[in-house]
Amino acid sequence: MSVLLWACFAHVAGAQQLEVNLTLAYTTFITGEPVLAQFDMVNATREYVRVGEGQPDSAFVEITRGGQYNELPATRADLITGPFEVKPGQSLQRRAELDKWFSVVEEGRYMARLVVVHGGMRYESQRRSFDVVPGIHMKDGVQMFVNRTQLRRMFKVVHWNRNQTDQLFLRIEDEPGGKVWDTIALGVMLRSVDPKLDIAPNGEVTVVQRATQDAFIRTVVWSLPDSVEVAERNQLLDPEISATRRVRALYGEPSSAEDKKKEKKAWWKFW
Repeated sequence: MSVLLWACFAHVAGAQQLEVNLTLAYTTFITGEPVLAQFDMVNATREYVRVGEGQPDSAFVEITRGGQYNELPATRADLITGPFEVKPGQSLQRRAELDKWFSVVEEGRYMARLVVVHGGMRYESQRRSFDVVPGIHMKDGVQMFVNRTQLRRMFKVVHWNRNQTDQLFLRIEDEPGGKVWDTIALGVMLRSVDPKLDIAPNGEVTVVQRATQDAFIRTVVWSLPDSVEVAERNQLLDPEISATRRVRALYGEPSSAEDKKKEKKAWWKFW
């Protein structure tokens, strides 16, 4: 009987633990692209889990590059998860950009996992791997600054296949110094048509790409010596196609052969 009671106690004690998980938005990121991660934790213990300044527990992320033991040092001292408290039986979800705490701009394969230390026990998530790649080059340009003659900002338009679609990205790096700005995801593109990159003297950087056979995506970025931000992003119809559609709409005509087929098939004919 005592053996049975001890086995039951061991089973219950083993079940009362923390479940931690780390999920990445993608398995491949372009150099400079924010590495978005989601942290999930379920508190299956009978105790509070408290993480933050002056609290008994801790939470952090471990990242290695090129091998299991080549751990990268964090570049910031603040909590990547932020302070939190999880009651018994409750769960927690947080998101963070790993590249803001670790230097992951070099090309290669990385491994990341979430670690929570509670009650002297270390709880680890499974390691998640991701690759950092430069992308496939398409266009590039250089921006010069009047008040900072030594600063040169390099713009590189690259593409990469993600989720079975071709995606376009804008990489931004400063020379000298090697500062890497956040890579901007520009959206889907048709590889048969090269994108357009324009750098205006006032710091307005415009990228136009063909997203579909009849539409473009236009992205405007403001690039100043100490800041880079997306100012505008919109989708534009091809002028010739859109004009034709407007004329046809005025006369109440279908815009394509497919529209004609849809027009002939009234809803009751499908029953």
